[in-house]
Formats: sequence, structure tokens, C-alpha cells
Amino acid sequence: MLIRNIFLFLLTGILLAACSKDDLAFDIIESPVLVLFESQGDAQPGMLKIKATFYDLDKSGILDHTVGIDSIPVANLPVKIFVFENELVGEVTTDAQGSVIFEKDLSALQGAGRLEWTGSYDDIPFRVYQNY
Repeated sequence: MLIRNIFLFLLTGILLAACSKDDLAFDIIESPVLVLFESQGDAQPGMLKIKATFYDLDKSGILDHTVGIDSIPVANLPVKIFVFENELVGEVTTDAQGSVIFEKDLSALQGAGRLEWTGSYDDIPFRVYQNY
């Protein structure tokens, strides 16, 4: 009985020690932009039409409830749109309001159910996934 308890105690210690590793398999970096998507209902049959608006979040007033977080549209931001992580299906640039409209024939999307919007803002790359 004593040997069994010692064994269980040591096994628990080993398992806890194994779970304390601080290194992750990959680094996760928050996106430097917030992207809001809006489906456009006026698309032709067989076409996908999506409006995406890109914002920079100014968090300097986060602790002041009268200021809060400010959303600033990101103008002239080049964005590439992929399916299946490496199949480029479009390139767009945001307007003065930080918006783009992406319109594509559904057959050109190769049956994908998700778009991947990629770019770089403030020298930080981002990839935002959007299911449609």
C-alpha cells in the first residue's frame, strides 16, 4: 500500500513537471488590424461579393471610460486574398475609409469555404480567416 502511494505521488509529480513547459510549438501574434466583413446582397448569381473594412485600434484610452478604444480606418492597405493557404484569388487595396469590395466567381474559388486575407501593417504581417 505504501509503495503504491509513493508510486502515485511520483507519477503525479512527473506528469505535472512535463506539463510546465513554457515553449509553444509556434508563436501567436495578434493581428495589427481589425477586419469587419459584410456580405453584399447585390451580387450576381454564382458570384461572391464581400465588403471588408480594416481598422487600426488605438488603445491609448482603454483605461478611460470616456475615451475607450478608437477605430481608425486603414487607408491604402494592400491586401492579398488566398484560398487553401497558397492559392491567390485576388489583390485589393483599401480606400480612404479602409474598405474594399472583393467580388469573385465562385468557380474560381475552387470549392473553398474560407478566404484568407493577408497583408502587413506597421511591419507586422497578418492573416485573417473569413468563412463565407
